[in-house]
Amino acid sequence: MLTLRRFLTFVSILLMIIWSIFPVMWMVLTSLKPERIAFAVPPVWVFKPTFESYASVLQSADFIPYFWNTLIIALTTSALSTGFGALSAYSFARFKFKGITVLPLFYLVIRMIPRAVFVLPYYIIVSKLGLLNTRSALIASYVTFALPFAIWMMIGFFKEIPTELEEAGMVDGCNRLMVFLKVVLPLVAPGLAATAIFSFLLGWNEFLYSLILGGPDSRTLPVIIAGFDTDRGVMWGPMTAGATLIMLPALIFGLLTQKHIVRGLTSGAVKG
Repeated sequence: MLTLRRFLTFVSILLMIIWSIFPVMWMVLTSLKPERIAFAVPPVWVFKPTFESYASVLQSADFIPYFWNTLIIALTTSALSTGFGALSAYSFARFKFKGITVLPLFYLVIRMIPRAVFVLPYYIIVSKLGLLNTRSALIASYVTFALPFAIWMMIGFFKEIPTELEEAGMVDGCNRLMVFLKVVLPLVAPGLAATAIFSFLLGWNEFLYSLILGGPDSRTLPVIIAGFDTDRGVMWGPMTAGATLIMLPALIFGLLTQKHIVRGLTSGAVKG
């Protein structure tokens, strides 16, 4: 009975892995295929790879500027969300004030609302402020989406830190800020890393707001993918090559920091 259960568990995990990896593998293979066999029936699995689609994407005049826009916006979104999120979450974990039980739930509800609901109000506000086609508008909008999640996620980490450690730091002469910076933050480093990574990925992958609020000077890489859907048809080779190039930095970043992600998600994020 135990052997059958382990076998079913193994098969279930294997199916989930295949379900997760197959679309990515199909995208990468399509990006390497010559166009004439990209969608041949039956599919061609053995072929001589070509990098023509990658060359086409990299030679595009928009790719490099959009890449820098994406990198700057994602890093800034991650830094601001993590910084403000840590300060807010620490306040919820350590201080008593009116609304302390309601506000975290409110942030979680805000996080659940589809982003498309806010795109028109954001457009009107950004337009009136004269910030259309600027990185600042995109960073501000992304931070508002990442911050509720960052606060909700980090409250559990700060609650895990014994208050006795902070009191010991104050006995040694530290004030509240020094205790926060020198005692608390190093202990919640896995949570900070996990929050920063999720905020970075939000800024890296966001499409709708980059398309609506951005412009030629501020749009990010996901928008360039939509540009390969032309009036003459979908350019599947450049589209899959571009998607692969966009995916690689986030994939490498995630692999390098996966230890912190797993540790962060299992050490405190599930405790509200």
